[in-house]
Amino acid sequence: MSSRYRIEQVADLPPAAATALAMVVFALIIGVAWALLRLPDSSRLRSPAARERAQRRKESQRRQNKLRARREALQRKSARR
Repeated sequence: MSSRYRIEQVADLPPAAATALAMVVFALIIGVAWALLRLPDSSRLRSPAARERAQRRKESQRRQNKLRARREALQRKSARR
């Protein structure tokens, strides 16, 4: 059974049945979109301990980047002499 044959079958439905079918399909699409929007955010940290660890890690990386930049600047400065 080809898709063209199925579409022609739907076109042969009475207007009330075609409208009802369209509304069901439309409701199904809206329901799937709503369900996808309601999914929890997987990137959000749920526990306070995990949020605190992430914050400490972020601050540590920031400090390490500053130290690395300072060390490289000093190396460049000493290489110029």
